[in-house]
Amino acid sequence: MFQIWLVQTSNTIIKWTIIALLIISAIYLIIMSVLKRDMKYPSAHPWLFTLETLLVSFTMGLIVVLMSYGRGQLSIKTLLEFGLMTLKFGVFHILLQFSGFYSYALEGK
Repeated sequence: MFQIWLVQTSNTIIKWTIIALLIISAIYLIIMSVLKRDMKYPSAHPWLFTLETLLVSFTMGLIVVLMSYGRGQLSIKTLLEFGLMTLKFGVFHILLQFSGFYSYALEGK
């Protein structure tokens, strides 16, 4: 009985587990960004940080457009998805910087 229920609801369980992990991770990054406020690199190199953020966000958003184009599914919805992916990865990149992740991962500090 339990095995049948688990097989039937496994997609739902996995989907909501991933969503919960993403929300928890985002909250954790926001808290760490507020506490750490690692502004060393953005203050020292504002143009490079801006360019880096734009490059990361637009590259990730462009993947959606290329996938839609390759599958012949380009539409207005694709532009909305491009905007949302660009915004999501841009904010994620900024939060990683401000939380001190990049300083730790790239500089070992």
